[in-house]
Amino acid sequence: MKTKRRTRLGFRIVMTGLLLCGAALCSHRAAAQTLRAATKTANNVPFMPVVGVEKEELLRPFMTSKGGARTFRTAQPLDCVSGTPTIDGITCNSTHSGALANTDCALMDGSYYDVYSFSGTSGQQVTITLSSSAIDSYLFLLDTSGSNVVATDDDGGGGNDSQIVYTLTSTGTWFVVANSLSANEFGPYTLALQCGSAPPPGSCTANSTTLCLNNGRFRVQATYTTPAAATGPGMAVTQTTDTGLFWFFSANNIEVIIKVVNACAFPGAPRYWVFAGGLTNVQVVLTVTDTQNGTTRTYTNPQNTAFAPIQDTNAFATCP
Repeated sequence: MKTKRRTRLGFRIVMTGLLLCGAALCSHRAAAQTLRAATKTANNVPFMPVVGVEKEELLRPFMTSKGGARTFRTAQPLDCVSGTPTIDGITCNSTHSGALANTDCALMDGSYYDVYSFSGTSGQQVTITLSSSAIDSYLFLLDTSGSNVVATDDDGGGGNDSQIVYTLTSTGTWFVVANSLSANEFGPYTLALQCGSAPPPGSCTANSTTLCLNNGRFRVQATYTTPAAATGPGMAVTQTTDTGLFWFFSANNIEVIIKVVNACAFPGAPRYWVFAGGLTNVQVVLTVTDTQNGTTRTYTNPQNTAFAPIQDTNAFATCP
């Protein structure tokens, strides 16, 4: 239940499909609806039903320790027929008051949720905090495709509050899901969104999750997902002007090394090259952006697969 102006999402979340095929196999797409005139942040990007499966996988070890995995159910609240929630727009550096109620949409574990969208810029760091004295809060952040959960959190805000700090990897509309850890938790909450300054065009600002390589021209960021569905950004460590590292779980445990090489003087095919190697078998997504023109290359290491070397000598035909 939301307490401020609501807008109808221009696409449909088919939560029932999660039980049948899972996020990776599900082919259902959202049915377009007419947006209300007051909408400012909604868009037409399909928002796939991934959060339920993401949470189920994350909680599976806990459920097993409590006597075995539960059978998740499908809920059809009164204002969520066919799994169609409403989306509230939230702006940077603002706070929204809402409440979870049994008229909201529900995930497969019986927990209810609200969905928000906000406009962000690649390279911008955002801090999202979900606070409540009534529920044990749980947060999801989804990228601009609406089909990839890039970060989750249960208690990073202290106590029962959740918090996600994340550097955006693309420009567009991002999605936040305000949820509770357990089933049938209801009550008021506040959702706060704090945004850092968007980097100016043609620049790269290094921070805890961003490398700026090849004399600061190329922005490099990493995200990871474990087999238990824990997700987060890679933590960046600059080594030289061309080379950097990422760690995921401990600063003593390096997971990925990457460099961007200026090969513009190479005869026949002047390019910027991308080379990377990994010491991990979790899912990794590396995003490299040429800040001078916005060209982006994405490299993905599949789940449960040894990280294969990346030797992309055709990465960026953007010389000089």
